[in-house]
Parts: sequence; structure tokens; C-alpha cells
Amino acid sequence: MKKQFLSKWYTRIIGVFFILIIFSLISDYLRFGFRPETMHKIFHVIVGLIIVWFGWNNEAFWRPFAFINGSFFIFVALFGWLFPDFGGLDAFNFTDTVLHSIVGLSGVVIGFLEIANKSPKLSPKQM
Repeated sequence: MKKQFLSKWYTRIIGVFFILIIFSLISDYLRFGFRPETMHKIFHVIVGLIIVWFGWNNEAFWRPFAFINGSFFIFVALFGWLFPDFGGLDAFNFTDTVLHSIVGLSGVVIGFLEIANKSPKLSPKQM
């Protein structure tokens, strides 16, 4: 597999999907007006724009992003599992908690896999 293939596509897919949340943001805003969930969706859209702008073709961005983003979203997911529907926020409802778990776990796994692939291998002569 090509160097950093998984983290490259993780970064790109997360960036694009986060930007696509703008449609949910617009729909939600037109339906309910400004509310705390609006800020949650704005956060995702802004993060998506930053990811695409800085990370699309930046190899130095991919692996750290996968690991750091994954770690952050594991924390958010754990909070959602421990405190379901916290404060009545959609960010901690079951569906969002499952999505945060998927984003988090896949990012951490990809980050670790690519760190493991980058670590130097000892040849039999070096042992």
C-alpha cells in the first residue's frame, strides 16, 4: 500500500463530509432558527473547510490529523455514551454519538497503523 494512503483518504473524506453538513445546518436553521445545535453544525463545517484547505494535498497533515481528530472525536463519543442527550443537544444524541464513534475510532486506528508502518524495521543482521 502506498505511503500514508489511509490517512490521506481519511482526511479527505472527513473534510468533505464535514463540509456537506452545511445542508443539514441550513435545513435545521430554517426549521428551528438559531439554537445550540446550530453551533455544533457550524463547528463541523468550519473544521471541514480547514481540513480541505490545509490538508487536501499536504502529506505532513494527514497522519497527525487522523490521530488527533480521531482522539478528539473518541472523547466526544465517550461523553455522548456516558451522558446521552446531554443538555438536550443533538450533538450527544444516539445517532451523533455513533457517528462521532466511527470518526474517532477510524481516525485513531488509521493513525496507529500508519505510525506502525513508518517505524523502522530491523533486519536479521541488526538483531
